[in-house]
Amino acid sequence: MIRKLFIISINVLVLALFWANYKEQQSNSESEKIEQWAKNNQIKVDKSTKAQKFTIDFDEKEWNLLKQKLSLTRFFTSLKDVPSFDFGFDPDYARELVEYWGNKFDWKSQVEYLNSYPQFRISINDTLIHYVYYTTNPTAAKRINILLLDGWPGAFFGFYKTIDFMEKNYKDICFDIVVPSIPGFGYSNPLEKVVDPFDTTLIFDALARFVFGENSQYFVHGEDWGSLISTFLAKLYPERVGGIHITMPPLTSFFDFNSLLYAFAGQFFPNSILTEQEIKFGFKFSLSELASLIIKKTGYFHIQATKPDSIGAGMSDSPFGLLAYVLEKYSFGSFGMNVVGKKDGGLEKFNRDDLLTIITYYWMTNCISSSMRLYRNAFYTLEKGWPRTVLNMKKISAKVPVAVQVFQHEVSFVPFKVLKNKYLNLSMYNLVENGGHFSNFENPEKISNNFIEFINLAL
Repeated sequence: MIRKLFIISINVLVLALFWANYKEQQSNSESEKIEQWAKNNQIKVDKSTKAQKFTIDFDEKEWNLLKQKLSLTRFFTSLKDVPSFDFGFDPDYARELVEYWGNKFDWKSQVEYLNSYPQFRISINDTLIHYVYYTTNPTAAKRINILLLDGWPGAFFGFYKTIDFMEKNYKDICFDIVVPSIPGFGYSNPLEKVVDPFDTTLIFDALARFVFGENSQYFVHGEDWGSLISTFLAKLYPERVGGIHITMPPLTSFFDFNSLLYAFAGQFFPNSILTEQEIKFGFKFSLSELASLIIKKTGYFHIQATKPDSIGAGMSDSPFGLLAYVLEKYSFGSFGMNVVGKKDGGLEKFNRDDLLTIITYYWMTNCISSSMRLYRNAFYTLEKGWPRTVLNMKKISAKVPVAVQVFQHEVSFVPFKVLKNKYLNLSMYNLVENGGHFSNFENPEKISNNFIEFINLAL
């Protein structure tokens, strides 16, 4: 029986590899067509349009309502015979955070912090976009345009420490910085239509042209969804994007020939496909590891990619549910499975007010459902056909330098030997200890230094 299953598996894999190889060749032949399509279909920017200045208000009525809801929280009993965080967020620790949130957390002062940098809103392609625009050291002779892109469940203000670090430590460079909120996230709302990562890419390029100038070059740093949007920008606009710096390089596709081949090799000869440093860091890339990622580690992905509104209904009305669901992602994303057995899930490493600012931001903007829809939209819109159906398989042109900076506890890992086939100009590849998925939140200095080193190398 086992032998028969093994033979069937090999036959299926061979067929998949042949199919993947065919699709990859087909995609490569369409590369120029896609770039031409992007030129012909780029969103037109009306320079006469004025972006509206935007300031976040402290809504006392909503804040009091939130505190009232927190005071009425119905907690549940924790299990005594399983380790903390093995079943999800620890109920006892959640109670502790809820009590702090409702009695000691100062949202008003955090609103002042969120208004530290100039913010704007503009409608692009009938989509309301919120963004930060700030120029560091405006008198410096060297000027560089950059986009900073986050993902879920992140926020634009997660880059504030990065902006501050750049301004104070790179006084010889003037950075023109734009930090947009993804449609459906935060103040890029209300959103009443389907907008996927592909649409977001077109919108963010239009925003960059609006702010920096029609033919200006810009560099992009991306994390989480921002990594995928960064790669799309590089694929669609290689003449305009000076380089991308990403922390979570997306797996091209489950039908990508090279990825499947390496995952198959990694199943039987795990160290053969990894660098010495990747082995040292404990990274794995195999069929079973991919299965574990899908089944054991990213259950939230399946929910949000299928029925985001169902789970969103609960979190939109329960601050306790929102806190537990979102902060569990920060725990796992930052520390992996190493936090199982720790009551706080490792989160006490962070400033408690920083974590609660993120949760309160999602609550006050009522964007948890609309932000999670991005997962569903990413699959739903594949039905729209070309070029979405082939863009994932398209390699990034050698015209665009790519830097990859992966932290030790990153949720999704793609090895260097796979990446060098995806990115034809992979100019930097760094692995970093003591960090995870929310890399800028944890390590703004390491992100900033590596990103700027990469830009200087690319120029």
